[in-house]
Amino acid sequence: MYFRLLFLALFLAITFNQSLSGAEKPFTVVVDPGHGGRDPGAVGATAYEKNIVLAVALKLGKLIETNNKDIKLIYTRNTDVFVKLEERSRIANKAKADLFISIHTDGVNNKKVTGASVFTLGQDKLKENIEVAKRENSVILLEEDYEQRYEGFNPTSAESYIMFEFLQDAHMDQSIAFASLVQNGFVHKKRTDRGVRQAPYWVLWDTGMPSVLVELGFITNPDEERYLKSEKGQNELTHCIYDAVVKFKDDYQRKSMAKASGDDTDSSPALARANREVEIASGAPVYKIQLFATRTLLDNNDKEFRGLKSIDYYQEKKIYKYTYGAFATEKEAATERKKISSLFPDAFLVAFKDNKRISMEEARSKP
Repeated sequence: MYFRLLFLALFLAITFNQSLSGAEKPFTVVVDPGHGGRDPGAVGATAYEKNIVLAVALKLGKLIETNNKDIKLIYTRNTDVFVKLEERSRIANKAKADLFISIHTDGVNNKKVTGASVFTLGQDKLKENIEVAKRENSVILLEEDYEQRYEGFNPTSAESYIMFEFLQDAHMDQSIAFASLVQNGFVHKKRTDRGVRQAPYWVLWDTGMPSVLVELGFITNPDEERYLKSEKGQNELTHCIYDAVVKFKDDYQRKSMAKASGDDTDSSPALARANREVEIASGAPVYKIQLFATRTLLDNNDKEFRGLKSIDYYQEKKIYKYTYGAFATEKEAATERKKISSLFPDAFLVAFKDNKRISMEEARSKP
């Protein structure tokens, strides 16, 4: 009887520990060395971008694996191979990663340009940032059937970037927070500060977690190229990113624990559909204010809505487009849009009829 009870106690203890460990999802980081294989990336006098970023990525991975057993590390590549952009984001999404870091070096015709920067997803109006995104996105052209694979997106066409204009990353605040940690590290190491910036990178757009693209420096600048190739330079840059990962993870886990201990009630956007304050006659057009679009389905009380209620959404292809309010007239909607312009300066009016999106011209026409 004694041995039977002892065996039972041991079995329950092991089962309990296994359930605890299984319940704790490890903090997962995907490290993405840009380019690779037949795609060299930016080219310096004596070095290729693909080799420098792979070296830094491997150093970063080694630091994480050596010092942080609670972090799960995944590479999109750890050798000199070509990886499609969609595959890089697929790896991160499949792993349900908590952080995605794409590592690159920059290159321009002006050999005097220097400095490091960290990008998050966005449609920055600075032409310079769009040009940087075009260079990094151009890897798509090396893939077969890229027009079908990327839904007609042409990385060299300015028109293709219109799709990013009203797209807001659901993880924008977290991405910027991590980007700032990395950039602060670069500045501390006396790197020329090019700041935290936004640009429409496809690989960031297609990932469903906080994501950044790190530009370590300009391989086309002779002094900077030597630094990027050197052991000292690579170690310094690696530690800047690593320190940011550890700080971000600690903060992320603190907030997750606080959220878990609170009352996290279900408040999906679909609830807004059942709580509209405006009654509109059947068949009449409905005017709404479109706030932004994202690839992620958000809760109705998500902080991205800046406290606004009466949030709804409609879906086109893989994009969720979020709207605010429901108005019987265009004038009412326009008046409300002005009121929230400080929160959402890029918001605009959209119209619906029988729950289907219609053009504003059609909505204005008489029945």
